[in-house]
Amino acid sequence: MVIPLLTARRTRAAAGRAAPARGELSAGLADLVAGAADLHAFGAQDSAVAAVAWHDRALTRLARRSASGEGLGAGLAAVTSGLTLWAVLLLGVAAVGTGGLTRVTLAVLALTALAAFDAVTALPSAAVQLGQARASAARVAAVLDAPVPVTDPAAPRPLPSGPLRVTLRNARVRYEPGGPLALDGIDLNLTAGRRVALVGPSGAGKSTVASVLLRFRDLTSGTATLGGHDLRDYRADDVRRVIGGCTQDPHIFNASIRDNVLLARPAASAAELAEAARQARLLPWIESLPQGWDTPAGPRGARLSGGERQRLALARALLAAPDLLILDEPTAHLDPETRADVTADLLAATKGRATLLITHELRGLDQVDEIVMLEAGKIADRGTHQELLRECPLYRQAWAAEQALAAV
Repeated sequence: MVIPLLTARRTRAAAGRAAPARGELSAGLADLVAGAADLHAFGAQDSAVAAVAWHDRALTRLARRSASGEGLGAGLAAVTSGLTLWAVLLLGVAAVGTGGLTRVTLAVLALTALAAFDAVTALPSAAVQLGQARASAARVAAVLDAPVPVTDPAAPRPLPSGPLRVTLRNARVRYEPGGPLALDGIDLNLTAGRRVALVGPSGAGKSTVASVLLRFRDLTSGTATLGGHDLRDYRADDVRRVIGGCTQDPHIFNASIRDNVLLARPAASAAELAEAARQARLLPWIESLPQGWDTPAGPRGARLSGGERQRLALARALLAAPDLLILDEPTAHLDPETRADVTADLLAATKGRATLLITHELRGLDQVDEIVMLEAGKIADRGTHQELLRECPLYRQAWAAEQALAAV
């Protein structure tokens, strides 16, 4: 019983750190393989390989420590078994010499001493496995015990009928108690057919607004309403049937183009599928492919260009047909020329539809009904494109800088 305790004590620290180290190594390898072309283009492949090698060495050290603990336990068990057998033999031979035991009885005692250890031989290895299982259970418990960011009401309201009406009033959000405000007093009106653009630097709170409207996060204070009633009065899944969107990094599955779009509405007809692709300016490209709709997208959409992935995600969002479409930085990872094309396609596809466009791009915003400028979680200014050009120096400077960059 002492040997398993010693084994567990020696391997406890290694068992707790092995899984996180294995995760870091796996993530590093995945990033290295997925970003090999970019790393090579920027000459950063050596540093990336060195980082993965460092994680590999760290995991190897932990595995070696765990193996040494298990080996120590097995060795001590073998030594204890052997010493016990020798002790039995020495005492038994002496007893045989004095006539206290027969030779047959001595043989039985020796074999019994060996067999007695069969039941405990696996305990050192079990102690190592127990330590690893406890570390895994602690990680699972940490996830299960994490507070739920949003909860459904006990008696949810049915979704409202009639035209869409979504509002934010004096909306405030903190990600941690006592932490800084991610949103500080935001007012927003989103109604049927109205398009609003949220612009501002990274960290201004734009994506937090989307998280609140999609019920991934509740307000710290203020109100968020749908049809005049608090969003928290509805089931989160019901809200997401009315309010949907497209993120800045949409996931494209290793499946056909048809299957990727149909995720939004599996029962959609071929005509509805084609219409969504047409609105996203994707249909002519799909029809030009040898396999058409059956063309595989590849892992994470690797066989598609950045613009094609974004248009495919837009077609998926349009097929879902939410009453309010939220587009969160849909051109964030594209080159300038592709950004301009995708932005134009987005604005064309969302004409007449309630839309919240979250973007850094100012080009094309003369087509939206209102532009809301966020800075440090607050509204710095709001108005139409022309009004902001006249009255907001910050917007005017950003517009001039973007125009100068486009001219280059």
